[in-house]
Amino acid sequence: MSDEQVEVQDVKVDTANTASEEKQSVEAVPYARFKELVDERNTFKSELSSLKNQIDEQTKERKQKDLEARGEYDKVITDMQNDLSKYKTKAEAFDSYQTNRREALLSQLSEDDRDIYADMNLEKLEAHVSKVAQRPAAVAKTAKAGSADFGGYNSMSEFALNDPKGYKKMRTADQKKSVWNTIFDN
Repeated sequence: MSDEQVEVQDVKVDTANTASEEKQSVEAVPYARFKELVDERNTFKSELSSLKNQIDEQTKERKQKDLEARGEYDKVITDMQNDLSKYKTKAEAFDSYQTNRREALLSQLSEDDRDIYADMNLEKLEAHVSKVAQRPAAVAKTAKAGSADFGGYNSMSEFALNDPKGYKKMRTADQKKSVWNTIFDN
């Protein structure tokens, strides 16, 4: 009898394993379906937000029309003035941000370039300054003091790594000079 009980227990263990495997495969969601659901949810969120904004605007307009119909123009005027002051504050904050950003970008340019790009659109100015900011790093390698010895680089090894053709050309020219110097100096 003890043999029979052991067999029954094995069967129960096997069914438990298959049930957990089925459960995992059912719960697993393919990425494509997951992405589809997330995109759908985001679409619904944006539509809901849009509808809420429309309802708020319509409620505001209805309230204003009701006040006008009752002859409460003073209340309508004060509401509009409150809205106007709120929007003015936001507009002033944005204008000061743009001015500060423009000054920061222009300060990264040379004096000559500041005059040229002062009237440029802020987005275009940001793009231009980012391009100019990347260029000086490449130009700086060739413009360092005493860099004529190394072809514009800090060392001969850096010169050989970054500009192998130029390095080879300079070395052959140096070798020719040294050969001519040894012939004519003697």
